[in-house]
Amino acid sequence: MNGSPIDPERLGALLDGRLTGRERAELLARLAASDEGVEVFADALAVQGELEDEDRRAAGAADDPRVLPFRRPARGAPWRPGPRLALAASVAAVAVGMAAWGLARRGAGDDDPGRYAALLARPGLPAGWDAAPWTAARAAGETLDPRARAVRVGARITDLEAAAATRDSVAARRAAAEVGALLGALPAAGPATAVYDEIGRRAGEPEAARERGRRTAARLAGEEGVALGAWAEAARLAAGRRDEAFFRARATRKALDRAAGDAALPPDARAAAERIRAALAASGAPDWGVLEREAARILASAGG
Repeated sequence: MNGSPIDPERLGALLDGRLTGRERAELLARLAASDEGVEVFADALAVQGELEDEDRRAAGAADDPRVLPFRRPARGAPWRPGPRLALAASVAAVAVGMAAWGLARRGAGDDDPGRYAALLARPGLPAGWDAAPWTAARAAGETLDPRARAVRVGARITDLEAAAATRDSVAARRAAAEVGALLGALPAAGPATAVYDEIGRRAGEPEAARERGRRTAARLAGEEGVALGAWAEAARLAAGRRDEAFFRARATRKALDRAAGDAALPPDARAAAERIRAALAASGAPDWGVLEREAARILASAGG
């Protein structure tokens, strides 16, 4: 999206129905100015709907008249807005339709970065977990490399999924806040940032909203980098808990092959991936210390 990023607070006001008619029309027109903005906004609407549906199921509440009556339609299903907010609906209907077309065009094979956390035999984050292996001094005003940002987003997504699986609300809120902050500097990230603000307020629930957020975050930050960070963070967790099934999984083998052969990665990260492959190929029980250390090195090098 051209121009400055949209303020997440303003986006949140749109999703909550707190803008005037003119403000809604102006903001929706701006969101619809690019394909990327359209897709991110449509995802935000879908996540909002999932969060509200969860609330209604829990409380048995009727529809809230303040909420925008939008939902991403199922493929082939007609989109029927409610009678409210007619001007906003007319703009957003085009946005939602374009987004659904874009998602269908990409196909259903896109990786979900949350799948690596799902491979863990024991979810949750250990007490005192070092969540920033890439920590390094940075010069004032120095920007984060796009690939490094994507790797950090992926690692935080794994942390969020691991924490949410054990209802660790403190860790889930922290991870969601960091994903939102990392995405916040990207163009067209206002809707995604607002989504992660909401996920954080709800301590990572419900799962459907997190899944939509994960896919949006990967699309914005870069799918390959997000997948690498998500896998490497899950590998650190798995190694610390001696989770052999994680390292036998096909998804782990594919992730290692991609990392070892990715010429765009720093040499240290590629070398760490090769050392993990060698450790897993050795006879006998894996050297868990090596696996955990080299996974951390991938994150430190690629996310630094």
